[in-house]
Amino acid sequence: MSKQAIIRKAEISDAMQIAEVNTQSWKETYPGIMPEEKLARLNVESCHQNWLTAISAGCVIFVACIDNEVVGFVSGGINREQDNCETGAGNACECELAAMYLLQKYHKQGIGRNLFDRFKLEMQQANFLTMVVWVAEKNSTTGFYASMGGEQIDRKILDICNTPVPVVAYKYNI
Repeated sequence: MSKQAIIRKAEISDAMQIAEVNTQSWKETYPGIMPEEKLARLNVESCHQNWLTAISAGCVIFVACIDNEVVGFVSGGINREQDNCETGAGNACECELAAMYLLQKYHKQGIGRNLFDRFKLEMQQANFLTMVVWVAEKNSTTGFYASMGGEQIDRKILDICNTPVPVVAYKYNI
């Protein structure tokens, strides 16, 4: 029987573990989706700096912890406008779930659902009505985002290391 994850707001002391989860999740999730050059350049130290900055700035970040170890996280806030979208519908959403990562060994245990729900609740409490999530089209988590009630509303192509990576947007009424 797997242990229950505790979902809580991220603290400065979590930044290194968030960076480790972020980096490891990319290595587990994106081979064949993101260019190898991008995956090879992943760096826990620079990722750590990014998360330190985000936590210090008061960004909305929640972590999932098991035995005081961060195994996943979610972050986001006010929607950032995206360029070159097919419909522009993603830009009409008020807030966005910008990043959600969970170590692969903790998939399919309800932890991702709990992270998603906690973030969505936080956005509701901030009086946002619509939320968008952008996800790589070939990422297996597209099924998760659809199962969470998301409606696919937009699409665009990211240029990652001179490689086109299609991404899709899911909208949620929150």
